Amino acid sequence: MKSNLIKSFLNLPFTQPSKSTARIQSTESLFKRIIIDILDDDFWGSQVSILGNSVIIVTILVSTFDYILSSGTGGTLVINSFIEGFVIALFTAEYLLRILFSPSLGFATRASYLFSFYGIIDVLSLTPLLLDVLSLPMLGGLGALRILRLWRVARYIPSFNVISNAFNARKEDILTSLLGVTLLSLTLSALMFHYESAYAQCSFNNILEVFVWSIGKYTGDYGSIAEITPISEMGKIIATVNGFLGIALFAVPAGLLASAFIEQLEEKRRKQIIDERIGSISRHFEKKTGGGKDFKFDAFPRFASLDFLQVKFLLSEQEIMETIRESKNLRFRALKSKPENAFSDIRIVESFQTNCSYGFRQFNEESKLVLINAIGENERGISHLAYTLAAGLNVNYIAREVLILNLNQAPVGGNTSKDYERYLQGETQTLNPALSEFLSDIESFDSQTYFIILSSAASGRSDFVVEYGNDHGSTEFVQDKTSLNREKDLTELMQILEKNLHNVEYRGANKVRLEYDFTLEQNTIGNRNSNSLHHLVRQKTGGNVVSLYTNIKILTGENNQYYAACTALSSIFEDIQAATSAS
Repeated sequence: MKSNLIKSFLNLPFTQPSKSTARIQSTESLFKRIIIDILDDDFWGSQVSILGNSVIIVTILVSTFDYILSSGTGGTLVINSFIEGFVIALFTAEYLLRILFSPSLGFATRASYLFSFYGIIDVLSLTPLLLDVLSLPMLGGLGALRILRLWRVARYIPSFNVISNAFNARKEDILTSLLGVTLLSLTLSALMFHYESAYAQCSFNNILEVFVWSIGKYTGDYGSIAEITPISEMGKIIATVNGFLGIALFAVPAGLLASAFIEQLEEKRRKQIIDERIGSISRHFEKKTGGGKDFKFDAFPRFASLDFLQVKFLLSEQEIMETIRESKNLRFRALKSKPENAFSDIRIVESFQTNCSYGFRQFNEESKLVLINAIGENERGISHLAYTLAAGLNVNYIAREVLILNLNQAPVGGNTSKDYERYLQGETQTLNPALSEFLSDIESFDSQTYFIILSSAASGRSDFVVEYGNDHGSTEFVQDKTSLNREKDLTELMQILEKNLHNVEYRGANKVRLEYDFTLEQNTIGNRNSNSLHHLVRQKTGGNVVSLYTNIKILTGENNQYYAACTALSSIFEDIQAATSAS
Protein backbone atom coordinates (compact mmCIF):
# COMPACT_ATOMS: atom_id res chain seq x y z
CA MET A 1 0.00 0.00 0.00
CA LYS A 2 2.77 2.40 0.98
CA SER A 3 4.79 1.60 -2.12
CA ASN A 4 1.72 2.13 -4.33
CA LEU A 5 1.15 5.58 -2.82
CA ILE A 6 4.79 6.53 -3.38
CA LYS A 7 4.65 5.21 -6.94
CA SER A 8 1.44 7.16 -7.64
CA PHE A 9 3.04 10.30 -6.23
CA LEU A 10 6.16 9.91 -8.36
CA ASN A 11 4.05 9.35 -11.49
CA LEU A 12 2.34 12.72 -11.04
CA PRO A 13 3.75 15.76 -12.90
CA PHE A 14 5.90 18.12 -10.83
CA THR A 15 3.44 20.93 -11.50
CA GLN A 16 0.17 20.87 -13.40
CA PRO A 17 -0.24 23.99 -15.58
CA SER A 18 -3.62 25.65 -15.46
CA LYS A 19 -5.81 24.92 -18.48
CA SER A 20 -7.41 28.34 -18.30
CA THR A 21 -4.24 30.36 -18.78
CA ALA A 22 -3.73 32.57 -21.81
CA ARG A 23 -0.94 32.23 -24.35
CA ILE A 24 1.25 34.83 -22.71
CA GLN A 25 1.09 32.75 -19.52
CA SER A 26 2.71 29.77 -21.21
CA THR A 27 6.04 31.49 -20.55
CA GLU A 28 5.24 32.43 -16.94
CA SER A 29 7.83 31.92 -14.24
CA LEU A 30 8.00 28.57 -12.52
CA PHE A 31 7.28 30.33 -9.21
CA LYS A 32 3.93 31.66 -10.43
CA ARG A 33 2.91 28.29 -11.88
CA ILE A 34 3.78 26.60 -8.58
CA ILE A 35 1.77 29.12 -6.53
CA ILE A 36 -1.30 28.77 -8.78
CA ASP A 37 -0.95 24.99 -8.72
CA ILE A 38 -0.98 24.94 -4.90
CA LEU A 39 -3.87 27.38 -4.53
CA ASP A 40 -6.23 25.89 -7.14
CA ASP A 41 -7.60 23.41 -4.53
CA ASP A 42 -6.85 20.39 -6.75
CA PHE A 43 -5.06 18.41 -4.04
CA TRP A 44 -4.06 15.43 -6.21
CA GLY A 45 -3.15 17.37 -9.36
CA SER A 46 0.64 17.30 -9.03
CA GLN A 47 3.56 16.68 -6.69
CA VAL A 48 3.76 20.39 -5.88
CA SER A 49 0.04 20.52 -5.10
CA ILE A 50 0.19 17.54 -2.72
CA LEU A 51 3.25 18.82 -0.84
CA GLY A 52 2.12 22.46 -0.65
CA ASN A 53 -1.45 21.72 0.39
CA SER A 54 -0.29 19.11 2.92
CA VAL A 55 1.75 21.81 4.67
CA ILE A 56 -1.28 24.13 4.71
CA ILE A 57 -3.66 21.45 6.01
CA VAL A 58 -1.28 20.26 8.75
CA THR A 59 -0.72 23.86 9.85
CA ILE A 60 -4.48 24.47 9.97
CA LEU A 61 -5.12 21.33 12.03
CA VAL A 62 -2.24 21.84 14.49
CA SER A 63 -3.03 25.51 15.13
CA THR A 64 -6.77 24.86 15.47
CA PHE A 65 -6.51 21.96 17.89
CA ASP A 66 -3.89 23.82 19.91
CA TYR A 67 -6.44 26.62 20.30
CA ILE A 68 -9.15 24.11 21.31
CA LEU A 69 -7.00 22.27 23.85
CA SER A 70 -5.52 25.44 25.32
CA SER A 71 -8.85 27.22 25.80
CA GLY A 72 -9.10 28.31 29.43
CA THR A 73 -5.38 27.91 30.18
CA GLY A 74 -4.47 31.40 29.02
CA GLY A 75 -1.79 30.22 26.62
CA THR A 76 -0.89 27.53 24.09
CA LEU A 77 0.04 23.90 24.55
CA VAL A 78 2.23 22.94 21.61
CA ILE A 79 2.87 26.14 19.63
CA ASN A 80 5.81 28.29 20.69
CA SER A 81 6.46 31.82 19.49
CA PHE A 82 8.52 30.66 16.50
CA ILE A 83 5.86 28.26 15.24
CA GLU A 84 3.15 30.84 15.88
CA GLY A 85 5.11 33.30 13.75
CA PHE A 86 5.33 30.69 10.99
CA VAL A 87 1.56 30.08 11.19
CA ILE A 88 0.81 33.80 10.95
CA ALA A 89 3.26 34.28 8.07
CA LEU A 90 1.91 31.25 6.16
CA PHE A 91 -1.77 32.17 6.48
CA THR A 92 -1.13 35.83 5.68
CA ALA A 93 0.97 34.98 2.62
CA GLU A 94 -1.63 32.45 1.43
CA TYR A 95 -4.44 34.99 1.76
CA LEU A 96 -2.53 37.71 -0.09
CA LEU A 97 -1.51 35.28 -2.85
CA ARG A 98 -5.12 34.13 -3.26
CA ILE A 99 -6.14 37.77 -3.75
CA LEU A 100 -3.28 38.42 -6.18
CA PHE A 101 -3.89 35.32 -8.32
CA SER A 102 -7.69 35.08 -7.93
CA PRO A 103 -8.31 35.64 -11.70
CA SER A 104 -6.10 32.62 -12.42
CA LEU A 105 -7.96 30.59 -9.78
CA GLY A 106 -11.34 30.84 -11.51
CA PHE A 107 -12.68 34.09 -10.03
CA ALA A 108 -13.90 36.81 -12.39
CA THR A 109 -12.31 39.53 -10.26
CA ARG A 110 -10.34 39.83 -7.04
CA ALA A 111 -13.47 41.18 -5.37
CA SER A 112 -15.26 37.94 -6.30
CA TYR A 113 -12.79 36.01 -4.15
CA LEU A 114 -12.89 38.53 -1.27
CA PHE A 115 -16.67 38.17 -0.96
CA SER A 116 -16.84 34.43 -1.64
CA PHE A 117 -17.56 31.95 1.15
CA TYR A 118 -13.94 30.86 1.52
CA GLY A 119 -12.68 34.42 1.10
CA ILE A 120 -14.75 35.53 4.10
CA ILE A 121 -13.66 32.47 6.11
CA ASP A 122 -10.01 33.22 5.30
CA VAL A 123 -10.14 36.84 6.45
CA LEU A 124 -12.20 36.11 9.59
CA SER A 125 -9.88 33.30 10.72
CA LEU A 126 -6.87 35.53 10.04
CA THR A 127 -8.21 38.50 12.03
CA PRO A 128 -7.36 37.23 15.58
CA LEU A 129 -3.82 36.34 14.49
CA LEU A 130 -3.22 39.81 13.06
CA LEU A 131 -4.68 41.45 16.19
CA ASP A 132 -2.20 39.45 18.28
CA VAL A 133 0.70 40.54 16.09
CA LEU A 134 -0.34 44.19 16.25
CA SER A 135 -0.96 43.90 20.03
CA LEU A 136 -4.48 45.22 19.59
CA PRO A 137 -7.23 44.37 22.11
CA MET A 138 -9.40 41.36 21.26
CA LEU A 139 -12.95 42.71 21.31
CA GLY A 140 -15.77 40.49 22.54
CA GLY A 141 -15.58 37.01 21.04
CA LEU A 142 -13.18 37.82 18.21
CA GLY A 143 -10.73 35.31 19.64
CA ALA A 144 -13.23 32.56 18.89
CA LEU A 145 -12.84 33.31 15.18
CA ARG A 146 -9.67 31.20 15.32
CA ILE A 147 -11.89 28.13 15.14
CA LEU A 148 -13.03 29.22 11.66
CA ARG A 149 -9.67 28.27 10.20
CA LEU A 150 -10.80 24.64 10.52
CA TRP A 151 -13.45 25.43 7.89
CA ARG A 152 -10.64 26.12 5.45
CA VAL A 153 -10.00 22.38 5.27
CA ALA A 154 -13.46 22.03 3.67
CA ARG A 155 -12.14 23.41 0.36
CA TYR A 156 -10.05 20.23 0.04
CA ILE A 157 -13.07 17.95 0.61
CA PRO A 158 -15.09 17.62 -2.63
CA SER A 159 -18.03 16.01 -0.80
CA PHE A 160 -18.47 19.13 1.29
CA ASN A 161 -19.86 20.84 -1.78
CA VAL A 162 -22.85 18.49 -1.61
CA ILE A 163 -24.19 20.44 1.38
CA SER A 164 -23.89 23.83 -0.28
CA ASN A 165 -25.32 22.44 -3.53
CA ALA A 166 -28.28 21.00 -1.63
CA PHE A 167 -29.03 24.36 -0.03
CA ASN A 168 -28.67 26.23 -3.33
CA ALA A 169 -30.99 23.74 -5.05
CA ARG A 170 -33.81 24.42 -2.56
CA LYS A 171 -32.87 27.92 -1.49
CA GLU A 172 -36.04 29.55 -2.79
CA ASP A 173 -38.30 26.83 -1.33
CA ILE A 174 -36.59 27.06 2.06
CA LEU A 175 -36.78 30.85 2.18
CA THR A 176 -40.44 30.78 1.08
CA SER A 177 -41.39 28.25 3.77
CA LEU A 178 -39.48 30.19 6.43
CA LEU A 179 -41.22 33.41 5.45
CA GLY A 180 -44.65 31.76 5.39
CA VAL A 181 -44.27 30.08 8.78
CA THR A 182 -42.79 33.22 10.31
CA LEU A 183 -45.68 35.41 9.09
CA LEU A 184 -48.28 32.94 10.39
CA SER A 185 -46.51 32.62 13.70
CA LEU A 186 -46.25 36.40 14.09
CA THR A 187 -49.96 36.77 13.30
CA LEU A 188 -50.94 34.23 15.96
CA SER A 189 -48.50 35.81 18.41
CA ALA A 190 -50.26 39.14 17.90
CA LEU A 191 -53.67 37.54 18.59
CA MET A 192 -52.36 35.78 21.68
CA PHE A 193 -50.82 38.99 23.04
CA HIS A 194 -54.11 40.86 22.76
CA TYR A 195 -56.02 38.08 24.57
CA GLU A 196 -53.35 37.82 27.28
CA SER A 197 -52.89 41.57 27.75
CA ALA A 198 -56.54 41.82 28.85
CA TYR A 199 -55.47 40.28 32.16
CA ALA A 200 -53.48 42.24 34.74
CA GLN A 201 -51.31 39.19 35.43
CA CYS A 202 -50.03 39.16 31.81
CA SER A 203 -46.24 38.79 31.73
CA PHE A 204 -45.77 39.59 28.03
CA ASN A 205 -44.60 43.10 27.24
CA ASN A 206 -45.01 42.94 23.46
CA ILE A 207 -45.81 40.69 20.51
CA LEU A 208 -42.17 39.82 19.89
CA GLU A 209 -41.89 38.30 23.38
CA VAL A 210 -44.90 36.12 22.58
CA PHE A 211 -43.32 35.05 19.29
CA VAL A 212 -40.00 34.12 20.91
CA TRP A 213 -41.80 32.43 23.81
CA SER A 214 -43.96 30.25 21.56
CA ILE A 215 -40.98 29.02 19.55
CA GLY A 216 -38.89 28.34 22.66
CA LYS A 217 -41.73 26.58 24.48
CA TYR A 218 -42.27 23.94 21.85
CA THR A 219 -38.66 23.38 20.79
CA GLY A 220 -37.28 22.36 24.18
CA ASP A 221 -36.74 25.80 25.72
CA TYR A 222 -33.00 25.23 25.93
CA GLY A 223 -32.41 28.96 26.49
CA SER A 224 -35.00 29.26 29.31
CA ILE A 225 -37.03 31.78 27.35
CA ALA A 226 -40.43 30.07 27.71
CA GLU A 227 -41.09 29.96 31.46
CA ILE A 228 -44.29 32.04 31.23
CA THR A 229 -47.70 30.28 31.25
CA PRO A 230 -50.67 31.68 29.26
CA ILE A 231 -53.57 32.85 31.39
CA SER A 232 -56.57 33.05 29.06
CA GLU A 233 -58.19 29.99 27.54
CA MET A 234 -57.93 31.50 24.06
CA GLY A 235 -54.31 32.33 24.74
CA LYS A 236 -53.60 28.68 25.58
CA ILE A 237 -55.26 27.49 22.36
CA ILE A 238 -53.38 30.00 20.23
CA ALA A 239 -50.14 29.18 22.04
CA THR A 240 -50.59 25.51 21.15
CA VAL A 241 -51.16 26.28 17.47
CA ASN A 242 -48.33 28.80 17.47
CA GLY A 243 -46.07 26.24 19.08
CA PHE A 244 -46.66 23.81 16.24
CA LEU A 245 -45.80 26.59 13.82
CA GLY A 246 -42.65 27.17 15.84
CA ILE A 247 -41.74 23.55 15.26
CA ALA A 248 -42.57 23.95 11.56
CA LEU A 249 -40.23 26.94 11.48
CA PHE A 250 -37.38 24.43 11.77
CA ALA A 251 -38.97 21.20 10.55
CA VAL A 252 -40.11 22.40 7.10
CA PRO A 253 -36.73 23.85 6.02
CA ALA A 254 -34.96 20.84 7.54
CA GLY A 255 -37.17 18.48 5.54
CA LEU A 256 -36.58 20.41 2.33
CA LEU A 257 -32.84 20.47 2.97
CA ALA A 258 -32.80 16.75 3.75
CA SER A 259 -34.63 15.86 0.54
CA ALA A 260 -32.31 18.13 -1.45
CA PHE A 261 -29.31 16.50 0.23
CA ILE A 262 -30.54 13.05 -0.80
CA GLU A 263 -31.10 14.30 -4.35
CA GLN A 264 -27.56 15.70 -4.41
CA LEU A 265 -26.14 12.37 -3.23
CA GLU A 266 -28.10 10.56 -5.95
CA GLU A 267 -26.93 13.12 -8.53
CA LYS A 268 -23.35 12.71 -7.34
CA ARG A 269 -23.62 8.95 -7.73
CA ARG A 270 -25.13 9.41 -11.20
CA LYS A 271 -22.26 11.67 -12.20
CA GLN A 272 -19.74 9.17 -10.86
CA ILE A 273 -21.25 6.48 -13.07
CA ILE A 274 -21.25 8.82 -16.07
CA ASP A 275 -17.65 9.85 -15.36
CA GLU A 276 -16.66 6.18 -15.36
CA ARG A 277 -18.35 5.73 -18.75
CA ILE A 278 -16.70 8.88 -20.09
CA GLY A 279 -13.36 7.56 -18.90
CA SER A 280 -13.89 4.21 -20.62
CA ILE A 281 -14.89 5.77 -23.95
CA SER A 282 -12.13 8.39 -23.74
CA ARG A 283 -9.52 5.69 -23.14
CA HIS A 284 -10.63 4.07 -26.38
CA PHE A 285 -9.82 7.30 -28.21
CA GLU A 286 -6.47 7.65 -26.43
CA LYS A 287 -5.07 4.57 -28.14
CA LYS A 288 -2.63 5.59 -30.87
CA THR A 289 -4.04 3.18 -33.41
CA GLY A 290 -5.11 5.64 -36.11
CA GLY A 291 -3.28 5.50 -39.42
CA GLY A 292 -1.61 2.17 -38.80
CA LYS A 293 2.02 1.45 -37.94
CA ASP A 294 3.38 3.01 -41.14
CA PHE A 295 1.75 6.42 -40.66
CA LYS A 296 4.42 9.04 -39.87
CA PHE A 297 2.67 10.45 -36.77
CA ASP A 298 0.92 9.06 -33.72
CA ALA A 299 -2.79 9.31 -34.44
CA PHE A 300 -5.85 8.57 -32.35
CA PRO A 301 -8.95 6.84 -33.76
CA ARG A 302 -10.91 9.21 -36.02
CA PHE A 303 -14.32 8.24 -34.65
CA ALA A 304 -16.36 5.31 -33.37
CA SER A 305 -19.87 4.34 -34.39
CA LEU A 306 -22.63 4.29 -31.81
CA ASP A 307 -23.21 0.58 -32.45
CA PHE A 308 -19.53 -0.17 -31.86
CA LEU A 309 -19.53 1.64 -28.50
CA GLN A 310 -22.72 -0.13 -27.41
CA VAL A 311 -21.18 -3.53 -28.08
CA LYS A 312 -17.74 -2.70 -26.68
CA PHE A 313 -18.92 -1.19 -23.39
CA LEU A 314 -22.27 -3.00 -23.00
CA LEU A 315 -24.20 0.25 -22.77
CA SER A 316 -27.67 1.09 -23.99
CA GLU A 317 -28.22 3.81 -26.57
CA GLN A 318 -29.72 6.06 -23.89
CA GLU A 319 -26.70 5.53 -21.60
CA ILE A 320 -24.29 6.45 -24.40
CA MET A 321 -26.37 9.51 -25.30
CA GLU A 322 -26.31 10.65 -21.68
CA THR A 323 -22.57 10.01 -21.42
CA ILE A 324 -21.68 11.98 -24.55
CA ARG A 325 -23.98 14.82 -23.51
CA GLU A 326 -22.14 15.15 -20.18
CA SER A 327 -18.66 14.81 -21.65
CA LYS A 328 -16.48 17.84 -22.40
CA ASN A 329 -14.35 16.05 -25.00
CA LEU A 330 -16.80 13.81 -26.88
CA ARG A 331 -19.53 14.72 -29.38
CA PHE A 332 -22.01 13.16 -31.78
CA ARG A 333 -21.74 13.39 -35.54
CA ALA A 334 -23.75 11.97 -38.45
CA LEU A 335 -22.14 10.33 -41.48
CA LYS A 336 -23.24 8.69 -44.71
CA SER A 337 -22.43 5.01 -45.06
CA LYS A 338 -22.07 5.60 -48.82
CA PRO A 339 -21.24 8.88 -50.61
CA GLU A 340 -24.23 8.51 -52.91
CA ASN A 341 -26.70 8.37 -49.99
CA ALA A 342 -28.99 11.40 -49.80
CA PHE A 343 -29.02 11.43 -45.99
CA SER A 344 -26.62 10.58 -43.17
CA ASP A 345 -27.45 7.15 -41.81
CA ILE A 346 -24.61 6.45 -39.36
CA ARG A 347 -24.25 8.01 -35.92
CA ILE A 348 -20.69 8.35 -34.73
CA VAL A 349 -18.79 9.76 -31.74
CA GLU A 350 -15.73 11.99 -32.11
CA SER A 351 -13.13 12.86 -29.51
CA PHE A 352 -11.54 16.31 -29.44
CA GLN A 353 -9.01 18.21 -27.36
CA THR A 354 -9.77 21.17 -25.05
CA ASN A 355 -7.54 23.22 -22.77
CA CYS A 356 -8.99 26.76 -22.93
CA SER A 357 -12.27 28.65 -23.12
CA TYR A 358 -12.70 28.36 -26.91
CA GLY A 359 -11.24 24.89 -27.41
CA PHE A 360 -7.58 23.99 -27.80
CA ARG A 361 -4.30 25.81 -28.26
CA GLN A 362 -0.71 24.69 -28.61
CA PHE A 363 2.26 27.04 -28.83
CA ASN A 364 5.83 26.51 -29.97
CA GLU A 365 7.90 29.68 -29.83
CA GLU A 366 10.43 28.20 -32.25
CA SER A 367 7.86 27.64 -35.00
CA LYS A 368 6.70 30.33 -37.42
CA LEU A 369 3.78 28.24 -38.66
CA VAL A 370 0.28 28.56 -37.16
CA LEU A 371 -2.54 26.15 -38.01
CA ILE A 372 -6.04 27.49 -37.32
CA ASN A 373 -9.19 25.40 -37.08
CA ALA A 374 -12.25 27.63 -36.68
CA ILE A 375 -14.96 25.07 -37.53
CA GLY A 376 -14.10 22.10 -35.30
CA GLU A 377 -17.24 22.50 -33.22
CA ASN A 378 -19.64 21.97 -36.13
CA GLU A 379 -17.78 20.13 -38.91
CA ARG A 380 -16.94 16.45 -39.20
CA GLY A 381 -13.39 15.20 -39.37
CA ILE A 382 -11.56 18.54 -39.41
CA SER A 383 -10.57 18.47 -35.73
CA HIS A 384 -8.89 15.08 -35.97
CA LEU A 385 -7.01 16.07 -39.13
CA ALA A 386 -5.87 19.45 -37.78
CA TYR A 387 -4.83 18.15 -34.35
CA THR A 388 -2.99 15.13 -35.78
CA LEU A 389 -0.91 17.39 -38.03
CA ALA A 390 -0.30 20.09 -35.40
CA ALA A 391 0.75 17.59 -32.74
CA GLY A 392 2.88 15.57 -35.15
CA LEU A 393 4.68 18.62 -36.54
CA ASN A 394 4.81 20.43 -33.16
CA VAL A 395 3.66 23.73 -34.65
CA ASN A 396 1.41 26.45 -33.24
CA TYR A 397 -2.23 25.41 -33.27
CA ILE A 398 -5.40 27.35 -32.41
CA ALA A 399 -8.74 25.53 -32.63
CA ARG A 400 -12.33 26.46 -31.82
CA GLU A 401 -13.84 23.27 -30.42
CA VAL A 402 -16.75 24.52 -28.30
CA LEU A 403 -19.96 26.34 -29.12
CA ILE A 404 -19.57 30.13 -28.90
CA LEU A 405 -22.72 32.28 -28.87
CA ASN A 406 -23.04 35.96 -29.76
CA LEU A 407 -25.16 38.59 -27.99
CA ASN A 408 -28.30 37.26 -29.71
CA GLN A 409 -27.54 33.75 -28.45
CA ALA A 410 -26.84 32.58 -32.00
CA PRO A 411 -23.73 30.52 -32.85
CA VAL A 412 -20.73 32.56 -34.00
CA GLY A 413 -19.66 31.46 -37.49
CA GLY A 414 -16.35 29.73 -38.05
CA ASN A 415 -14.87 31.04 -41.30
CA THR A 416 -17.11 34.11 -41.51
CA SER A 417 -18.89 36.11 -38.85
CA LYS A 418 -20.09 39.65 -38.21
CA ASP A 419 -18.24 39.40 -34.92
CA TYR A 420 -14.95 39.20 -36.82
CA GLU A 421 -15.84 42.53 -38.43
CA ARG A 422 -16.64 44.01 -35.02
CA TYR A 423 -13.30 42.81 -33.67
CA LEU A 424 -11.50 44.52 -36.55
CA GLN A 425 -13.36 47.73 -35.73
CA GLY A 426 -12.33 47.54 -32.07
CA GLU A 427 -15.81 46.68 -30.75
CA THR A 428 -14.50 43.98 -28.43
CA GLN A 429 -16.78 44.79 -25.48
CA THR A 430 -19.76 43.15 -27.18
CA LEU A 431 -17.94 39.94 -28.10
CA ASN A 432 -18.18 36.63 -26.31
CA PRO A 433 -15.08 36.41 -24.02
CA ALA A 434 -14.18 33.01 -25.51
CA LEU A 435 -14.21 34.47 -29.03
CA SER A 436 -12.11 37.43 -27.88
CA GLU A 437 -9.58 35.03 -26.41
CA PHE A 438 -9.50 33.03 -29.66
CA LEU A 439 -8.86 36.14 -31.74
CA SER A 440 -6.38 37.58 -29.24
CA ASP A 441 -4.31 34.40 -29.42
CA ILE A 442 -4.20 34.74 -33.21
CA GLU A 443 -3.30 38.42 -33.00
CA SER A 444 -0.42 37.69 -30.62
CA PHE A 445 1.71 36.49 -33.57
CA ASP A 446 3.76 38.89 -35.69
CA SER A 447 4.11 39.56 -39.42
CA GLN A 448 6.84 36.93 -39.78
CA THR A 449 4.27 34.20 -39.12
CA TYR A 450 2.69 31.94 -41.75
CA PHE A 451 -0.99 31.21 -41.01
CA ILE A 452 -2.87 28.28 -42.54
CA ILE A 453 -6.61 28.22 -41.88
CA LEU A 454 -7.85 24.65 -42.23
CA SER A 455 -11.42 24.05 -43.35
CA SER A 456 -13.68 21.66 -45.26
CA ALA A 457 -14.88 21.89 -48.87
CA ALA A 458 -18.11 20.60 -50.37
CA SER A 459 -18.10 17.15 -51.93
CA GLY A 460 -18.52 18.52 -55.47
CA ARG A 461 -15.18 20.34 -55.39
CA SER A 462 -11.60 19.16 -55.91
CA ASP A 463 -9.77 17.27 -53.18
CA PHE A 464 -8.20 20.51 -51.96
CA VAL A 465 -8.97 24.18 -52.46
CA VAL A 466 -6.41 26.87 -51.66
CA GLU A 467 -7.42 30.49 -51.08
CA TYR A 468 -4.98 33.38 -50.74
CA GLY A 469 -7.20 36.44 -50.91
CA ASN A 470 -7.58 36.90 -54.68
CA ASP A 471 -10.78 37.45 -56.62
CA HIS A 472 -12.67 34.38 -57.78
CA GLY A 473 -10.49 32.35 -60.17
CA SER A 474 -7.54 34.77 -60.10
CA THR A 475 -4.17 33.05 -59.65
CA GLU A 476 -1.75 35.94 -60.13
CA PHE A 477 -0.06 37.90 -57.35
CA VAL A 478 -2.06 41.09 -56.80
CA GLN A 479 -0.59 43.75 -54.53
CA ASP A 480 -2.84 44.71 -51.58
CA LYS A 481 -5.19 41.84 -52.40
CA THR A 482 -3.17 38.64 -52.29
CA SER A 483 -2.76 37.65 -48.62
CA LEU A 484 0.89 36.75 -49.13
CA ASN A 485 3.62 39.31 -48.60
CA ARG A 486 5.64 38.70 -51.77
CA GLU A 487 5.15 37.25 -55.22
CA LYS A 488 7.95 34.86 -54.32
CA ASP A 489 5.82 33.52 -51.45
CA LEU A 490 2.98 32.72 -53.86
CA THR A 491 5.35 31.00 -56.28
CA GLU A 492 6.84 28.91 -53.46
CA LEU A 493 3.38 27.99 -52.17
CA MET A 494 2.20 26.68 -55.53
CA GLN A 495 5.44 24.76 -56.08
CA ILE A 496 5.09 23.13 -52.66
CA LEU A 497 1.46 22.19 -53.33
CA GLU A 498 2.23 20.82 -56.79
CA LYS A 499 5.10 18.72 -55.48
CA ASN A 500 3.34 17.21 -52.47
CA LEU A 501 -0.17 16.54 -53.82
CA HIS A 502 0.96 14.14 -56.53
CA ASN A 503 2.33 10.61 -56.24
CA VAL A 504 1.49 10.49 -52.53
CA GLU A 505 2.46 7.08 -51.17
CA TYR A 506 0.74 5.51 -48.21
CA ARG A 507 0.82 2.00 -46.78
CA GLY A 508 -2.43 1.10 -45.08
CA ALA A 509 -3.25 -1.37 -42.34
CA ASN A 510 -3.19 -4.28 -44.82
CA LYS A 511 0.41 -3.32 -45.76
CA VAL A 512 -0.58 -2.69 -49.37
CA ARG A 513 1.31 0.24 -50.89
CA LEU A 514 -1.09 2.84 -52.27
CA GLU A 515 -0.46 5.92 -54.38
CA TYR A 516 -2.72 8.96 -54.68
CA ASP A 517 -2.88 12.03 -56.92
CA PHE A 518 -4.92 14.76 -55.25
CA THR A 519 -6.61 17.53 -57.24
CA LEU A 520 -6.40 21.23 -56.40
CA GLU A 521 -8.44 24.39 -57.04
CA GLN A 522 -7.35 27.99 -56.45
CA ASN A 523 -9.56 30.83 -55.19
CA THR A 524 -12.90 29.26 -56.09
CA ILE A 525 -14.63 29.63 -52.71
CA GLY A 526 -13.91 33.22 -51.75
CA ASN A 527 -12.86 34.65 -48.41
CA ARG A 528 -12.28 38.27 -49.32
CA ASN A 529 -15.20 39.75 -47.35
CA SER A 530 -14.53 41.98 -44.36
CA ASN A 531 -16.31 39.48 -42.09
CA SER A 532 -14.03 36.54 -42.96
CA LEU A 533 -11.49 35.10 -40.54
CA HIS A 534 -8.96 35.04 -43.39
CA HIS A 535 -9.32 38.80 -43.82
CA LEU A 536 -9.10 39.42 -40.05
CA VAL A 537 -5.89 37.42 -39.64
CA ARG A 538 -4.26 39.25 -42.53
CA GLN A 539 -5.31 42.69 -41.27
CA LYS A 540 -4.35 42.10 -37.64
CA THR A 541 -1.00 40.37 -38.12
CA GLY A 542 0.32 41.28 -41.56
CA GLY A 543 1.61 37.72 -41.90
CA ASN A 544 1.17 35.32 -44.81
CA VAL A 545 -2.35 33.88 -44.68
CA VAL A 546 -3.62 30.87 -46.64
CA SER A 547 -6.93 29.04 -46.30
CA LEU A 548 -6.71 25.36 -47.22
CA TYR A 549 -9.94 23.41 -47.69
CA THR A 550 -10.05 19.61 -47.61
CA ASN A 551 -12.93 17.89 -49.39
CA ILE A 552 -15.55 16.55 -46.99
CA LYS A 553 -15.42 13.19 -48.79
CA ILE A 554 -11.81 12.85 -47.64
CA LEU A 555 -12.54 14.05 -44.10
CA THR A 556 -15.34 11.51 -43.66
CA GLY A 557 -14.19 8.82 -46.10
CA GLU A 558 -12.19 5.62 -45.80
CA ASN A 559 -8.94 5.53 -43.83
CA ASN A 560 -6.46 4.98 -46.65
CA GLN A 561 -7.34 8.11 -48.59
CA TYR A 562 -7.74 10.13 -45.39
CA TYR A 563 -4.29 9.27 -44.03
CA ALA A 564 -2.75 9.69 -47.48
CA ALA A 565 -4.18 13.22 -47.46
CA CYS A 566 -2.71 13.73 -43.98
CA THR A 567 0.66 12.57 -45.32
CA ALA A 568 0.47 15.06 -48.20
CA LEU A 569 -0.55 17.92 -45.91
CA SER A 570 2.22 17.18 -43.43
CA SER A 571 4.80 17.39 -46.22
CA ILE A 572 3.25 20.66 -47.42
CA PHE A 573 3.40 22.19 -43.94
CA GLU A 574 6.96 21.02 -43.38
CA ASP A 575 8.07 22.64 -46.64
CA ILE A 576 6.21 25.87 -45.85
CA GLN A 577 7.78 26.02 -42.41
CA ALA A 578 11.25 25.42 -43.86
CA ALA A 579 10.73 28.14 -46.49
CA THR A 580 9.45 30.58 -43.85
CA SER A 581 12.42 29.93 -41.57
CA ALA A 582 14.86 30.39 -44.46
CA SER A 583 13.40 33.73 -45.62
